[in-house]
Amino acid sequence: MNNRSKITYSESLFRPLYELNAAYVYVGAGFATGVISKVGDFSTNLIDIPTIFAGGLIGVGLYKLIAVYPQMRRQLKLFINKLEFIDIELLRYINKWDFNSKVENFQYTEKREIYIGTGYEWGPQHAQRAYQILDMSVDLRELELPFALKPIVYKYKKHTRSMGGKTWIHAIGEDLPQIVNEETFFGHSFITGVVGSGKTTLLRMLGTGFMHMGNSIVVIDPKDDANLKDGLRAEAKKLGIEHKFYEFCPARPSESCAIDILKNFATPSEIPTRIASLLKSGTGATDSFIEFGWQTISQVTDGMIYCSESPKLTEIYRYMRSGKPELLEKVLSKFYEKRFGFQWKAEKLDQMIGMGDSPLNGMLNFYNEKIQSKEKDPTVDDVIQFVTHNHEHAQKMLASVFPLFKVLCSNPLDKLLSPNRDKDDIEIIDIKRVILDGGIIYCALNSMNDPRTAGHLAKLLLADISSCLGDRYNYGTGKERRIAILVDEVHAAVAGNDSLLNNLAQGRAAKCQFVLSTQTIPDLIDMTDEATANRYLGLCNNFFSMKVTDTITQEYVSKQFSQTNISDVGIQYSIQSATGQGLTEFSGGYKENITKTREDMFPTSLLGDLPKLQYVARLSNGQKLKCKLQIIKG
Repeated sequence: MNNRSKITYSESLFRPLYELNAAYVYVGAGFATGVISKVGDFSTNLIDIPTIFAGGLIGVGLYKLIAVYPQMRRQLKLFINKLEFIDIELLRYINKWDFNSKVENFQYTEKREIYIGTGYEWGPQHAQRAYQILDMSVDLRELELPFALKPIVYKYKKHTRSMGGKTWIHAIGEDLPQIVNEETFFGHSFITGVVGSGKTTLLRMLGTGFMHMGNSIVVIDPKDDANLKDGLRAEAKKLGIEHKFYEFCPARPSESCAIDILKNFATPSEIPTRIASLLKSGTGATDSFIEFGWQTISQVTDGMIYCSESPKLTEIYRYMRSGKPELLEKVLSKFYEKRFGFQWKAEKLDQMIGMGDSPLNGMLNFYNEKIQSKEKDPTVDDVIQFVTHNHEHAQKMLASVFPLFKVLCSNPLDKLLSPNRDKDDIEIIDIKRVILDGGIIYCALNSMNDPRTAGHLAKLLLADISSCLGDRYNYGTGKERRIAILVDEVHAAVAGNDSLLNNLAQGRAAKCQFVLSTQTIPDLIDMTDEATANRYLGLCNNFFSMKVTDTITQEYVSKQFSQTNISDVGIQYSIQSATGQGLTEFSGGYKENITKTREDMFPTSLLGDLPKLQYVARLSNGQKLKCKLQIIKG
């Protein structure tokens, strides 16, 4: 009976293999019959009756061996686990990289599929098997593994232990290659998993797949993982775009490219918003100090743009720290040039000097006294307010802003984030241009030595990407390359990062997909709050979970698989007798009952028992998978 809806349905996949014992007997009897029948006569070439019987017995034994082999293989997998590898050539073939990576083939969406490992769709039948095994002893002695298989288990015992977890979790389903359509990832993905569980391996698998689809790639990696970086670089070389692979690494400035981090913006107000967001410690963390810092940075950047200067972190910091008179003079000179023409100095400068104790004061007094209010420029007014503001009060209000600029403008970040094309001998890239041309940017942020600065860099990079996406959304043709942005340890970049939330909510329209990775959901909650953490999770349509041990993440993952009916067999024995009755007067009973109860389809406890390189996933196409990752080689 194969109908799971029936109350009496049951399966016994993990029972002792009695068929194997029968096969042993048949094969043994066949060989014994053959040997005995030939003891006294080896000269004849005729096939006698005992030989026919022997062949028949061996044939029946082999038939039973073949019939029981799938069950033997299934039970063997319950005890064996080891590292698995996939050759990069095979991965390219599966992903059809030679076809899908070409721009002219982007329109054939039905052929654009990505390999994500081997596994199976987790369903009610797998849940029933899992609960069945959970009731067994730790070493699964109830299975009575056949003697012939025990040497194989012993051979891989060391490998199995090194992978950790419970091996049987992946063995209760049929392992098949899992290939999903590229569109599945358009709604963003979120990955959780403890240290060493395989998150980086999954990121490499996905990143390589996105490259095979012809996507532009941006990787923000706090750890600078060599396998991930070298793997993507090697794949870029194979695709013929090694010259488009750029590495940004503050820990190795001599090998790093520079990124003009403030080059791309739609409105001037974006720049102070980006910088002020680095001061926030969580959602709603806006106080008077941050607002004052935002206003000051806005006044400086507006003045620079007014004077046709490109905003750079180092220049903003210099103007705020010691360049107030210089900025004011440039802004006033620009205003007078627009107001009186290029000859304004010859016509007005002497009059201005006479109105103050210095040329700059004269220019300022002339503006305040001679220029009518309706002719004044708001940008000039803002710069004047910035310059004339009480110095002691400004220093107090900017107490948290100056240390931030000190970090971002010190060596080597001054050249890496605010490069000067005329002075700095370093390769300078524009994120907007790279993602347009189908390049790869690998950002290794060195969080081991300086996690705070790494968090600032991640926010600035994501903000710059956000500006590029906004430009693509507003002015794009819809035929641009897709952008895949992979962010590891994303919890370091989420505090006060409204642009990342907006990108998750609207990035699909700009042909952008995010893959965010962190260890646990509480990491997000700690850096923001519970509501914001839930927003991040809700905006990602795909959820991958490696091994996790905290209850909050376990419960969230388990809820992604909903619940199902689990059958439970109850057995009751009863024997009844009384001392006042005869020896033959007693009663006994035996009772079996089957009940079905609603339980989690993927038990929460199993999430803490997943071996390395294994994950469960809920995908936007409705699939709920249990998969194993292979390490890419070759």
